[in-house]
Amino acid sequence: MNKEEILSAAQKEGTDEREVQIKDKSIKWTYLSMVIAAAIFSFLRENQGYPIMDLTATVSFSVCIGQFYRYIKGKDKLSLLLAVIMLAVAIFATIRFFMGH
Repeated sequence: MNKEEILSAAQKEGTDEREVQIKDKSIKWTYLSMVIAAAIFSFLRENQGYPIMDLTATVSFSVCIGQFYRYIKGKDKLSLLLAVIMLAVAIFATIRFFMGH
């Protein structure tokens, strides 16, 4: 394949590598900001005596899904381990939430 054929094939695909990278990085920043915001709100709620399990369950479940997706796409064993751990935390926090803690 020459240079023009490769370029033509890439253009027909319709995916721009730069757009994919921007999307991936935006998801990373969204993920990070969600965890930081939840940690701050959890800290403030805990200091005021309010339950924090709803935030814990939400963030843990979101992280679980993100890590599980990374495992499916990349077969990274660490991502699978983190997904399983975060699923356990999400289940624990959900049960505690429904128990009123």
